[in-house]
Amino acid sequence: PKDVPIFVPSRRNRKVLHYDYLSLLRELGFSQVTELAHGESWHVGDAQVVSVPFFGEDPCDVELPRNCYLVADRGRNTLVHADSGPTNDGRSALQNKVMANLVSKYGPIPLVFASQQQLKEVRSYAAYACLSAPGTWLEVGENGFLTNAYLAELCQTAQAKLFVSYATGGADWYPDHLSFMFSGRNPARTALLTAHWDPPESLKQELEPFGCRYHYGQAFDVFGAGPEGETRVSHLSDQLSPIGLYQLDHAPPPFLRKHR
Repeated sequence: PKDVPIFVPSRRNRKVLHYDYLSLLRELGFSQVTELAHGESWHVGDAQVVSVPFFGEDPCDVELPRNCYLVADRGRNTLVHADSGPTNDGRSALQNKVMANLVSKYGPIPLVFASQQQLKEVRSYAAYACLSAPGTWLEVGENGFLTNAYLAELCQTAQAKLFVSYATGGADWYPDHLSFMFSGRNPARTALLTAHWDPPESLKQELEPFGCRYHYGQAFDVFGAGPEGETRVSHLSDQLSPIGLYQLDHAPPPFLRKHR
C-alpha cells in the first residue's frame, strides 16, 4: 500500500554523503514517508519508535546517516540493532554511550535483535570501494564486525533477556543466498567466509551469566509477551512459508527441482 508509514534516516544526520530516501520514495508514490533524526521518535497508538544511531558498515569512514530503532510498547522495549557495530576507529553504540543512555531514558531493553556478521575485508573486494579514497582501497575495513564479545556487552548494557540473531542467514526458500549468509545449500562457501569468525552459537555461553537467552532467528518467527516479562517465540513458517503457499496450486519452482 502506498500509504503505509515508512521511516527513513534524516538528512540532518548527514556528514560526507547522504542518500535522499525521502525524494526517491515520494517519487515512487509513497505518501507517508517520515525522516527520523537520531533521538527523535514517532508515536503509533500507545507505542513509539525511537531513532537510534547506526555505526559502521558500508564503509564506515563515509558515515552515511542510518538508523537503528528502539520500539517502546506498553512497558516493553525492543532494540532492532541490525548490522550496526564498532567502526574502524572504535565508535559504537557502546563506546558512544548510546545504549547506556537508552536504558537510562526508556528502561531495560529485554529483547535485542542483531546480526552476527564478523566481516573485515580489503576494501576493493566490496562494490562500494569507490566511496572510499583510492589510497585506502587495499586497506582492511570492517563491513559489519559484530564479535561475540561486543554483542555480549551490548546485551548486558541493555539488560536484555533474549538475544535474537537475525539478518545473517536468509530464508530457506531463497533461490540463493548472499555471500556472507549461512546457507545449507552452499556449506563450502559458508565455511570459507566464516573460518575466522567466533562461532555464532557460542555467544549463548557469553550471555548466560547475566540471564540472557540466545535464539537463532528464522523466517516467520513471531515474538510476543510471555509470563513474568519473558519473550515468547512462536514458529509459523510451516503455515506461512511462501513456498508452501505457492505450491498449493503450482508446481515446485525451478530452483527446488532436482536436476539430473
